[in-house]
Amino acid sequence: MFHFNGNKERQPVTGNTAPIQQEVAQNPETAAMDKRNAEIEAQRQAFAAKNPDFDMQAEMKNPAFINYIWGNGLSIEDAYFLIHREEILESARNEATNALLARQTRVLENGAAKNRPAIAKKNPSNLSDKEIDAIIERAKNGETITF
Repeated sequence: MFHFNGNKERQPVTGNTAPIQQEVAQNPETAAMDKRNAEIEAQRQAFAAKNPDFDMQAEMKNPAFINYIWGNGLSIEDAYFLIHREEILESARNEATNALLARQTRVLENGAAKNRPAIAKKNPSNLSDKEIDAIIERAKNGETITF
């Protein structure tokens, strides 16, 4: 056992410490704290297994994280998600946006698009002005025109 002197230095306790250790072991608050410590350690291990980037030491530097766990009795996973919810949401938004953009850039198979390529059976030199204007308008809307 150790005690702290006035200079906040850790000094070993000398003499018989058995009565002190027995009193601490019989204290119900100590038993509850030991139980909570064991729960937190089990939660830490489970959460770290699911999230390899989880760093408990870094999280323990955040007073809100400590308050969520010790003050409010939340699990490590719940406290982590509360603290990092904005980062998690932003990451999810970025992933969704990237997935959407990836689908938009995919080349469509011929005939699968909304505006399939026009197949003209006419000779372009025989088209009227109205037909040419209609074809130009369709081309401006993104339709592929072939003759």
